[in-house]
Amino acid sequence: MTSSAINTALAASTMLMNKLAAVNAANAASQTNNRLTLIQNDLNAQLDKKIAQLQQEAQDPSVTILQQQSATLSSQLQTYQSAEQQIGANNTVLGDLSLQLSFVAVAAQSGDAGTFDQSLAAAQSDVGMLQVVSSTPGLQPDGIASLQYAGLGIQSSGSYDLGTAAGQAQALAAVQAAQSVVQQIAATSALNQQIAASVQQALQTQISGISTQVANLQQVELTDAQTEIANLQQQAQEQYHIIEMNLGNSTTAANILTSLQTTANLAAVQPGTTLGIIDPTPGEPGLFVANLTSSAPAVSSSSSSNSSATSTASSSGSSSASASSVPNTSLVGSILSTSA
Repeated sequence: MTSSAINTALAASTMLMNKLAAVNAANAASQTNNRLTLIQNDLNAQLDKKIAQLQQEAQDPSVTILQQQSATLSSQLQTYQSAEQQIGANNTVLGDLSLQLSFVAVAAQSGDAGTFDQSLAAAQSDVGMLQVVSSTPGLQPDGIASLQYAGLGIQSSGSYDLGTAAGQAQALAAVQAAQSVVQQIAATSALNQQIAASVQQALQTQISGISTQVANLQQVELTDAQTEIANLQQQAQEQYHIIEMNLGNSTTAANILTSLQTTANLAAVQPGTTLGIIDPTPGEPGLFVANLTSSAPAVSSSSSSNSSATSTASSSGSSSASASSVPNTSLVGSILSTSA
C-alpha cells in the first residue's frame, strides 16, 4: 500500500478520534451539569432548612416576655390617652357650665327671668354634653355621672318669685349649690387630667425602655444569626465545589482521546497487535485501535563470484527471501470502538 493511502487512513483515524472525543466530552459535560443542578438544589434545600431552624433556635426567650410587657403597657397607655381626651373635653364643657351658672346667679339677683331661663337652659345643655369617664386606676371619681343623674337642682324662673327678695334669694341659693357641685367636679377633673398626663409619660418611658432592650437583643440575635448563616452558606458552597471538582473527572476520557489522537501515537503501534487506549480510571470509556497491515516486496540477494556456492547461495537466498518477505507493517487505518 502506498504512503498516500497510509496517510489517508491515519487522517481518517485521527478525525474519527476527534469526533469521538468531542461526543464523549459533550455527553460528559451534559451529564455533569444535570447532576450538579440536582446537587445544587438539594444543597439549597438543606441550607434553607438549617437557616429556618437556626432563626427559630436563636430567638432569646426574654424578647417574647418583653414584647408582651410592651403590649400590656401600650394597652394601658391607650386607656389613659382616651381618658385624658374625655377629661379635656369635660373641662371645656365645665368651664362653659360655670360661666352659664354665673349668668343665672346674676339674673336671679336682678330678677331678670328671661336671662335666668336662657342661661339655665344653656347650663343644662352643658350638663348633657359631659362625658362619663370610665373607672381608670389612679383617677378620682369626678361626680359627673351623679350630676347628670340628679341635674343642677335649679328650677325655671316661674318656680321662683324673682320679683321679690325672698324669691330671688331662693333662686340664688339653688344656683350657688349647683355652682359648688360644678366647681368640685371641675377641680377633680383638672386633677385627673394631670394624673392621666403623668401616667402616660411614665408608660411611654417604660415602653421606650423596653423597645430599646428588645432592639438590642434582636440586634445581637441578628448579628449572631447572620454569622451562622454566612458560615452555613460558605460550607454549602465549599461542598458544592468539592462535588463539582469530583464530577469533573468524568471528562478524563475525552482528554485522553484528545491527547492520543496524534499521528505519531497511532503509527507507534506494534505490528500485528491491538492497541487499547484505556482510561486509567476503572469503569470509564475506553478506545481500541486495531492495526491494518500490508506486505512489501521481498528482498533477494545473489552472488556471481563463486559458482560452486550456487546451490548453497540459492538455498541461503531462499531462506533470506523467506525471512525478508515478512510484511513491512505500517498503520494503514484503525478500527475504533468504545466500551463501557
